[in-house]
Amino acid sequence: MFTTVGLFIGALLDALIGPNLIVPGEPFLIAAGYQLHQGIYTGIIAVLAGGLIGDQISYWIGRQYGSAARRRLIEWKPTLRRSFARAKLLTLKHSVWVLVVARLLGPVAWVVPFVAGSHKIAWRKFTLLSSIGLCLGVGQFVFWGYLLAAGVTHIPVISDLVQIVAEHKLTVGLLVMTLFVGLWGWKKKWQKLPAKLALLLSVGLVTINLGHFFGPAPKATMSHVIEQRQPISLESIDYRVFAGQSSIYSAQAMNIVYLGESPRSLMNALGWIENRTFTHGQLSFGDYIKLLKEKTPPVSDLHWNGLPQDMAFQQAGSLTHRSHIRWWNAGQDINSGQTVWLGAISYDNGLRVTPYNGIITILHSIDPNVDGERDQLKESIMSINALWDAERLALAKPIALNNGHDYYSDGQVLLVSEPIEAPKVASL
Repeated sequence: MFTTVGLFIGALLDALIGPNLIVPGEPFLIAAGYQLHQGIYTGIIAVLAGGLIGDQISYWIGRQYGSAARRRLIEWKPTLRRSFARAKLLTLKHSVWVLVVARLLGPVAWVVPFVAGSHKIAWRKFTLLSSIGLCLGVGQFVFWGYLLAAGVTHIPVISDLVQIVAEHKLTVGLLVMTLFVGLWGWKKKWQKLPAKLALLLSVGLVTINLGHFFGPAPKATMSHVIEQRQPISLESIDYRVFAGQSSIYSAQAMNIVYLGESPRSLMNALGWIENRTFTHGQLSFGDYIKLLKEKTPPVSDLHWNGLPQDMAFQQAGSLTHRSHIRWWNAGQDINSGQTVWLGAISYDNGLRVTPYNGIITILHSIDPNVDGERDQLKESIMSINALWDAERLALAKPIALNNGHDYYSDGQVLLVSEPIEAPKVASL
């Protein structure tokens, strides 16, 4: 049925007045798109040729036998009366755009070529405009057939859209609910409707935030453990981290590499304070308030290769201003065999409302000068003793502050190497 000849016949019957009332053309058009993905172009030619010939036959049937044929069709299928009436009205008042978009008008599409012929619309005009409409109508189903063959998750734009909707499903759901409540309230003429909608939206956002930050923490996945064991080259690392999984988030800088068993000994030696994180801390709201009083608020998640940080530290500071660093276990260095830890160091400079990991929330505003924090860490390491080696290497790319990045950088990464006998300092 879906050979080249079969696709031609299916598209022809879909466009031909009479048979098109019982023969659905969509499967044939989708099949042509599916074949197009396989590199077979004859299917596209077949469905376009079938649709064009079907439209032409329907036009000439209408031109030669308009009134009589219309009566017989309505007697056979009375529900066509409304479609004929609507097609006639639209064709007489807006013939140009109706002929172009006819295939997008549902049941009206079945009879537009016939009606155009019966009302003696010029053949050249009909052929030109209906051919444009044919390409639009056939093209939409061919497109979906192509996507089905490719797998929508493998199409970058579709994949990004699916990921964005999946990650923001609660926020999207809240906005949709607010819209429907607003329409219902407008219909019922509620008093103070804007204030009520604002209250609904505010309560919803607060509820989503509480559920996100204080709900059950996800368990570590085996894929994380497996990835940590993989050999990795420092030159091949993506030195960027993100505030969520989808592509809408601006990148933040990954600007530290630590080679050794764990950076915890270094952080303790420098006097940094280990933070709890929302991912691994399993915080209650009471814990959160206690940490706020101690001026060591939990660290929100950033994602490197889809994984949240393994640990985080901060220097002494205020609730709104502090230097902090997150660490990821990235695997083993392909050259030295040492464990590779990746660090993202930056400075919190106030608060801002921002999209984050599928929600709208209040987080710290990051100072875009991440190189300054990187260089201060290097000076701190060199000042305490000579046990750790610290040098800057051009492992990343220079970055300008733009819509895709929350920072600017010279592209250099601080490489810190653990001593053979690291100092044993008890973790906090």
